[in-house]
Amino acid sequence: MSKSKNPSVVGHEELVINSEESPLEGATESQRLEAVDIKSSFSVSWFLVILVLSTLGVSGVLAWFGWQQLELVKSTLKLHSSELRGLDSSTSAIQATEGLRQLLQSQLNGLSERVDRADNRNQLIIDRIESVAEKLSRQQVDTQTSYLLAEAEYLLKFSDQRLLIEKNPETAQILMRSAQVLLGQLEDGRLLPVREKLALDIQALDAVQTIDVLGIQAELLALGSLLTNLTLPVQRLDRPEVLVAPQGSNNWLDILFEFVRIRKVDAPITPLVTALDSGRAREILRLNLEQIKVALIREDQALFDASVTQAARLANHFFSVNEGAGLILIRGLESIKGRPIVRVIPNASTGLRALREYRKALTRDRVATSEANQ
Repeated sequence: MSKSKNPSVVGHEELVINSEESPLEGATESQRLEAVDIKSSFSVSWFLVILVLSTLGVSGVLAWFGWQQLELVKSTLKLHSSELRGLDSSTSAIQATEGLRQLLQSQLNGLSERVDRADNRNQLIIDRIESVAEKLSRQQVDTQTSYLLAEAEYLLKFSDQRLLIEKNPETAQILMRSAQVLLGQLEDGRLLPVREKLALDIQALDAVQTIDVLGIQAELLALGSLLTNLTLPVQRLDRPEVLVAPQGSNNWLDILFEFVRIRKVDAPITPLVTALDSGRAREILRLNLEQIKVALIREDQALFDASVTQAARLANHFFSVNEGAGLILIRGLESIKGRPIVRVIPNASTGLRALREYRKALTRDRVATSEANQ
């Protein structure tokens, strides 16, 4: 880019050049000065026109640029104004929302307080329910424990009665083992001494001799059914000694010996049994069999043996015992004669006493616990 020159200097240079090249070389000095002035004014005018035009162009460009910027500013202002209006509406909406938020916040605070109070009430209700449920469960456990203990004690009482009245160790053992199973359901370590004594009672009953009382009673019932089939004896005398006549004798006595038999009897002749006597003997035999049953139940060995002996004697005296029902009756009486019917029953009530003591101690503990809770 060329450097700008001073206009006065430029005009002077042009004037010098023109003066050097001017054809008015013979003109006067004034004319030359006037010509120089005219040329310099003309040059200045063109320069001013150009300057003005340049200024106007620049001004137009600047005006156009300014107008564009103004339009841009106006559009920006309109946009900002619309944004401001939007912001105002947003601000009003925010203010309304803030008021609504504050209202909701106050309502939430109120609801929160209500929820807290409801939670407190619910917690109190839950605590009460839990306490009641705990009491009910404790009472239920206590009730179940009491029920099992009472049932076990009842079984042990019943077994003790069976031993005292019927003297039946088998049934007593079954009842004791059932009580042992019930005590095992409690899983209480404090019941160990009770269960130990109960086990000792069961072991003591295991050592008792087993007697088939029902079997003997069944045999006696079968013998009783034979009484109606007993028959009277055909021959009441013992086989006597027969006197035989000597051989080779022609005496009339020898001929008589062929028709007459003489028997020698050492004992007196027993009279024949009548039907009335046989009926009475059957009833007596029936009573003897009943007496044998009573002696069996009472475990009276002496009465049992005496009754069996008496029944065998009556059967031999009044009825035929060589065959039929009489023979079966005698064999049955001989089979049961001498059988031991007495059993020594040990004391098997230690488990029952221990269980009673445990229940008493448990009751005292429960009473003391309830008084402490109150």
